[in-house]
Amino acid sequence: MQTLRINPSLSVADQVEERDVESLAAAGFKCLICNRPDSEGGTPSERIRAACERHGIEFFLLPVVYSGLDVADGDAFGKILRQCEQPALAYCRSGRRSAALWAIAAAPLAGAQAVAQRAARIGIGLDELGPVLARSAARADPPYASNSDPGARERFSRLWVQER
Repeated sequence: MQTLRINPSLSVADQVEERDVESLAAAGFKCLICNRPDSEGGTPSERIRAACERHGIEFFLLPVVYSGLDVADGDAFGKILRQCEQPALAYCRSGRRSAALWAIAAAPLAGAQAVAQRAARIGIGLDELGPVLARSAARADPPYASNSDPGARERFSRLWVQER
């Protein structure tokens, strides 16, 4: 398993195996987010969830297909980030779709170009998601970082968007 750090609160990785969970807990990860459908193979999410429970790590499941990613998927990811402790690790087959979900969720707060550039700096290209990132960035008030709650918006941005 290879992890790539987006910021101090969030990293992405390729497929996590049961045996990896103990070392992730020892490394300080508090939350694991699975973005891989079980139908793709790899260790089933329920086995990873059980390993997380044994090691005191929160587990969230948001299985998505990269080719179908849209703003609603980023919203769902943003809602998970608001709930989970950090640092968090999101995983899929390669880490790419997890990084894409982060980028879609972060775009309204940081801009489409900034999130695409940050993903590129860790080796993940998101060029084909340009239209989705632009639609997400055009929103002034995403549901997981609402303008109506400036404190929550600032906290979301500080934890999940900023590089620090």
